[in-house]
Amino acid sequence: MATSGSYNFTRTAGQIITAAFENLEEIIPGGTVPSGHSTMALARLNMIAKQYQGTADGSPGVKIHSRQRVTLFLSRLQQQYVVGPLTNNSRATTQYGRTTSRAAEAAGQTALDITARTDTTTYPGTTVTMLDSDVIGVQTDDSTGDDIFWSTISSSSATGPVVTLADALPTGRPAAVGNYVWWFKSRAQRFPVIESAVLRNSSLADTELDIYRDIEEYELGVVDKYADGQPTAILVEPLRIATRITLNSQPTDVTSQILMTVLYPSEDYDATGDEIAYPQEAFRFLSWELAFELAPGVGADWTSAMEKLRMEARASYLSLNPEKSVVYFCPGPL
Repeated sequence: MATSGSYNFTRTAGQIITAAFENLEEIIPGGTVPSGHSTMALARLNMIAKQYQGTADGSPGVKIHSRQRVTLFLSRLQQQYVVGPLTNNSRATTQYGRTTSRAAEAAGQTALDITARTDTTTYPGTTVTMLDSDVIGVQTDDSTGDDIFWSTISSSSATGPVVTLADALPTGRPAAVGNYVWWFKSRAQRFPVIESAVLRNSSLADTELDIYRDIEEYELGVVDKYADGQPTAILVEPLRIATRITLNSQPTDVTSQILMTVLYPSEDYDATGDEIAYPQEAFRFLSWELAFELAPGVGADWTSAMEKLRMEARASYLSLNPEKSVVYFCPGPL
């Protein structure tokens, strides 16, 4: 008998919820979860997914699927930044393109003559193409030094090529020939955990940055926080709706960016039809963890056999990729 030859098994939020109620023996196999119970279960599933987006479980190895590289663009003499999609001040993304201006562009200009509207060098093997409504940053010049002017793309054309900005270059801030132009589609999400950070220069060469994760450590460790120069360390504070990044100096070279390897947040499950954004190895774990959460709310008995199956599924999932995990100690059972 031939095997399937397929490897794309997946589950939706609704299917994980159904499995959880089957585990609790609250419905027959293949049965329908009552609407009210399904709504409650979807909220609980989101809570579980969000809880396991950090490293509090002591098993960072299972987070490989959520690792992202977030690039933070710098602004001249600006020490503090936020990363999150809910503010237009966020200049961080998971993928961007880069090109240069082919002609000198005066202040007040909206149409820019650029070298290319695609980039194949910033991410070798990947082509990033300008699209209408993308966020765009233009390196501008003034008497105090270069900075980046940010706008959005009204239209871009392969002829020329030319890109039209939604906002004109500000007074006193022209763009010289060869200045950099960056663009990206989506702002990065707030992230709960940072693993590493480097300062990447215009030649795409990296210098490792020290990371402060504690405000007291930063305050005592950085003597002159307002010195001008390229950063050598950053303070990272995951807040409620954004992650705040504070540099140990005020940058003077905006052609460099901070590249961070982070654990990205888990996606929301807004509807039962949403596909589970975890790898296949997590499906059994999620169904039993959800069943455990639901048992008190639906009045189901939680048996020792159920607990054994839950702990087996949990241990199996959390032991994935042990070479990426760390030794830790905690009181009592997990």
